[in-house]
Amino acid sequence: MYFLNEEHKKNFEILLRLYMLSRGEDRQYEATIYVAAVPSVFYLINNKEIDTTCSPLYELMKWDEEREKWKFVSPGLTGATTRMCEFALSLYNGYEVKLDDVFGTVVSREFIDVLLQAIKIRSRY
Repeated sequence: MYFLNEEHKKNFEILLRLYMLSRGEDRQYEATIYVAAVPSVFYLINNKEIDTTCSPLYELMKWDEEREKWKFVSPGLTGATTRMCEFALSLYNGYEVKLDDVFGTVVSREFIDVLLQAIKIRSRY
């Protein structure tokens, strides 16, 4: 399984334990947890009390009354990490995302590899 670094792997294991999951047990949660474990994203959710009844990425979002949808609002997210989180939520619950936006913004080879690994997790490839 691909990880950006040891910290990414450690964060992933922390979140799996928090959600009381083992690898392969719940593909939807595991894919979103995998992306949430990316160090630059995990850092933003690590100090929050995570609601384990939904994706940890919701800690970085708020409900937009006008658009009637959840949107990412954490000031620590970059364009690339925001798109990665949107992509992960799409794998989790069908959150609407445009792939041309994702792959037009996420240009780092390492982050692309993270997205591909998330797809593999979700599809049990």
